[in-house]
Amino acid sequence: MVKLLKSDRHNSKSASKQLVLLIVFVVITLGLVTCIVTYRIIHNPDPYTTMAPPALPDPPLKKLAEQRGIQIGSFASLKYLRERPYRDILASQFNYATIDGEPNWRFEDSTLRPTKSTFDFTNFDKVFTFANQHDMPVRVQHLVWGDPKWLPDWLTQGNFSHDELLAILQNHIATVGARYKGKVREYSVVNEAFSRKLLTGGNHDWWGEKLNYEYIDKSFIWARAADPNAVLILNDFGNETEGQISNLMYDYIKDAKSRGVPIDAVGMQMHISGTNIPDKAKVISNMQRFAALGIKVYVTEFDVNMHDVQASAKDKETRQATIYRDMLGACLAVGPDVCPNFGYLGLIDRQSWYNGLGIHDANPLLLHDNYDPKPAFYAVRAALGT
Repeated sequence: MVKLLKSDRHNSKSASKQLVLLIVFVVITLGLVTCIVTYRIIHNPDPYTTMAPPALPDPPLKKLAEQRGIQIGSFASLKYLRERPYRDILASQFNYATIDGEPNWRFEDSTLRPTKSTFDFTNFDKVFTFANQHDMPVRVQHLVWGDPKWLPDWLTQGNFSHDELLAILQNHIATVGARYKGKVREYSVVNEAFSRKLLTGGNHDWWGEKLNYEYIDKSFIWARAADPNAVLILNDFGNETEGQISNLMYDYIKDAKSRGVPIDAVGMQMHISGTNIPDKAKVISNMQRFAALGIKVYVTEFDVNMHDVQASAKDKETRQATIYRDMLGACLAVGPDVCPNFGYLGLIDRQSWYNGLGIHDANPLLLHDNYDPKPAFYAVRAALGT
């Protein structure tokens, strides 16, 4: 019995020593792993943060655009501004920067308006800093957008009255406008009010369902009061040719202008599908139709989704390049008095908004993920150079 007890004690002590040794081993191992990871982060950062951009031909796109009397721009996306090629190409190739996302009331992991009475301009200001450093004019989009996923819970679940919602909206536009007065060249004041009114793609306009068209009128009036010199754009998609959305917009703008609502331009997002390509002549005709109302036409978010195109990778890029050439060609054909501005929805395919929809092969933009130019880039050069 005594021997058994001594044996148990011995085994217990041995097990305890083994446990201590195991804990020491785990702690040392974790420490080494932490040191290795830290070293790699410091000495081997994300290659895109330091790599030089690819050599692109001269003159840059923005110089070619200026020679044609227009300006081209793209997104100054905070998420990608940490990458040197993104910063360098955006500043060297494009006339202006579009701040998109950060102006939303709520965006990804940040909130411009976290509560009814507070604003957080931290991310917004960071993008402005980049644009100012490179003397790039700024477009802000969007001041008002009825997509519920970009609206904070305090607003959508607040059970506010009609008049309270209008007051919240007015305060929002006045606050943003006052902060950046004189620093914003263009505002997309209201986005997707008409496509969402028609429930296109099953999308809803939260503001429209609460306030009808009244919120559009007043948003433009308040935006003009907040920044009298900014160009005010009414933006939507699916409006590049005549159809339900463009006709609804046309009728509204014609009526609103007669009532003194200060709409300066219609924004055509132009998210083009590689399997449903607009007829260039019809795009030109529609641009001219809107211009007859006394407003400009801005192409605001151009990209070409190749997801549904059944072809080789090479043939897809060739088709995409043709679409890039033809749609820019429509803007150039009507001239800068009608279409003075052509904007792209980013630079690199991994930045595309289609990725957020689970469509990872849309590849809709001008550059590959590693920043190498696609045929579409050279098609834009060719269109501007002719």
